[in-house]
Parts: sequence; C-alpha cells; structure tokens
Amino acid sequence: MAVVSKLNNLVDLAREKSSERRRTLLREVTDLFFEEVPSQGSATSRKFDEVLSSLAEQTAQDAREELSQRFSEAPEAPRGLVLQLAQDAIEVAAPMLAKSSVLSNDDLLSIAETAGQGHLKAMSGREDVCERLSDTIVRRGDDETVAKLIRNDGARLSRETFETVTERAESSPVLQGPLVEREDTPNDLLADLMLTVGNSLRERIVERFDTVDPALLEQAMEASRARLAERLEEDKAVAAAQKFVQSMAVRKQLNGNLLARLLREREFTKFYVAFAEMTGVDIVAARRAVQQESIDPLALICKSAGFEKALFVTLAVLRGAADENAFKDARELGQLYDKISGDDAARAMRFWRMRKSVAA
Repeated sequence: MAVVSKLNNLVDLAREKSSERRRTLLREVTDLFFEEVPSQGSATSRKFDEVLSSLAEQTAQDAREELSQRFSEAPEAPRGLVLQLAQDAIEVAAPMLAKSSVLSNDDLLSIAETAGQGHLKAMSGREDVCERLSDTIVRRGDDETVAKLIRNDGARLSRETFETVTERAESSPVLQGPLVEREDTPNDLLADLMLTVGNSLRERIVERFDTVDPALLEQAMEASRARLAERLEEDKAVAAAQKFVQSMAVRKQLNGNLLARLLREREFTKFYVAFAEMTGVDIVAARRAVQQESIDPLALICKSAGFEKALFVTLAVLRGAADENAFKDARELGQLYDKISGDDAARAMRFWRMRKSVAA
C-alpha cells in the first residue's frame, strides 16, 4: 500500500476523540514519515505536514516533546510542523530551536524578537548562529543566555555586539569568563576587562597578551584607553578635578592623607584623578578600582605604587559606606595585601600603565 494511502487511512482514524488514541496516531504517522522520508515541499510532505500539525495541536505536551525530539534533526521535516513546534512551550521548542536545519535565519530572528529566555538560550547553542541572530540574542537575552552564546564557538559576533557584551561584563561576572576564554574576543576589549575581572581571569588575559605582537598590543591598549576615556570626557567635573590635583601637587599635598580625605568626603572625581596621578594608571582604571565589587584591582594598583598597607586598608574601607563598623574587616584586608607580591602587582600593572603611556 502506498504511503499516501496509509496516511489517509490514519487520518480517518484520527476522527476519534480519545486523547490517548490521538497520541498513538501521532506516533504512527511519525513512524510512517520516517519509513520513506518524502522530499520537502512535495505533495506527500505537505500532506504529512497537515496531518502532523493537526494531531500535534490536539495532543498533550509530553507527546509534542517527543515529536520535537524526533523531527529536530530531520533535514526533510515538514516546515509547518517545525515552525509550530519551535514556537511551542520551551520544553517542546528547545530541540527544534537548538538543532533543526529546517529553520532559516529569518525564522529564528522572527522567533527571537518575541521569545522568552528559554527559547533564546536554546538558539544560543545552535551549531551555527549568524551575526544578526547573535545581535538579537544579546539585545534581548539575560546574562545567562548571553554567556551561553559567547561560549558557543559556532556563534558569529559583530564588533558592535562584542563591545556591547564587554560593557555588560564590567558588572556581570557571568559574562567575564566566556569573553576572556573566547578565542576571537578583540584584544582591546580584553584590555577593557583588565580592571574588572578577578585574579585568575586577569592572569589568563595577561597570558594571551604575552603571545600578541607588541605593536598590535600597543594599538589594542590605545583603542581601549581611548574608548573608556571617552566615557569621562562628558564629565566636566574631571577638568575641575585635574586643576585641583595640580594645585595640591604644587603645594606638595598630593599624598595618602589627601586620598583618604577625598574618599571620606565622597569627592570621588577628585579622588580618581589624584589616585591616577599617584599610581601611574589612567582615570578610568582608578574609577574602576573603586567602583567594582572586587578589591583585587585596588590592591594590585596600591601594591605596585608602593602604598603602605595602612593606606590601602583605609582606602579599601572608605570606598564603601564608612560607618562605625567600617574597620571591622581591616585585619583581613591587611592580610590580603601582604599576600600580594611585588612581582604579581607589576605583572598586572604592566598592561594598565601601557595604556596611559601610549596615550602620552
């Protein structure tokens, strides 16, 4: 008996209202499809599409999950069914979104514009993710979804998307590791992360930079410095702070006491400028050392600049809310500072200072 004839007989049986019977029919029609897979777009394929889509719509979710699994890796799967399942509940849609070659980039982009995080995350793991889809996933996805995309070597990212993710990573540890480990992350964007990531990732960046041609690395550092400094150019307080710091230097009052006073009085912009001047880093690096949650960058900069432990502890405490309990962690901070060797600090600082010297 011909495939279409068998299919028509099954369609007749599908008039039964029993949910369990429809589930059985769905399996039988699926089995029939895979007995002799029809060419996509053929009359037989269209008939299967019609029947399978109708049965799937009437069956329970677990049956649709099974159907999605079976058709997700079938290149000749009926297109209407694939689109239907790809927009179903995430438990049904995930296999299709992650694997189906029937879905075009336009299909995926259309779904990505309205889908939830589960659907976006499933698309992020596809063997091949085009730049436009990556852009959409980054724009609409949460950090966990974007991290999965960045870890996927098959995902292609535009320069603009790399920049967007790097800026998000400044305040999201979830994104930092995938960016640092991704082979095609631009060097200048890795330089942006130097004062944001923890010690292990910072060491990984340093290791990567050790293999980069010095001239190219210098260009990357300059690009990083220029981009990050641009964020400060609109801040008129920076110019005023620079004049203030210059006057303090002339009076020979540019010292640790001044740094502590500026932080205590919450004169942050003046502190960033003064701290940068005293340590040899740029203002962006100074700002990040104070603003981010990790204490490591502040400790490394202070150590490299030869600050006394007491000054580091004072700055570490004052960067937060200096209430009556502020110094309860002073001993622990001091111990952390003692553990940092001069070589460790110098190794990390080599790249931060390069950015400032290149600008000069």
